[in-house]
Amino acid sequence: MQALKIHVVVDDSVVRALPALSPLRGQRVELIALGEAQPPSPVAPVAGGLLGQIKLKEDFDAPLPDDVRSAFEGDEP
Repeated sequence: MQALKIHVVVDDSVVRALPALSPLRGQRVELIALGEAQPPSPVAPVAGGLLGQIKLKEDFDAPLPDDVRSAFEGDEP
């Protein structure tokens, strides 16, 4: 079982989601949500799964133009 504990001030958005908390509007409360743990998704990367679907240009590893390099390195305002 998993648990999530949060502290919130009960405002309109909380009351819309949980109308039973309406009498506590304006008060700081601790909410505890309990749930069953979900098993991890059985998705795993497949070697070569995108083979033939990605095309790289001949110059993909060429140096960047000066203005682009400067922007990445934070040299420009």
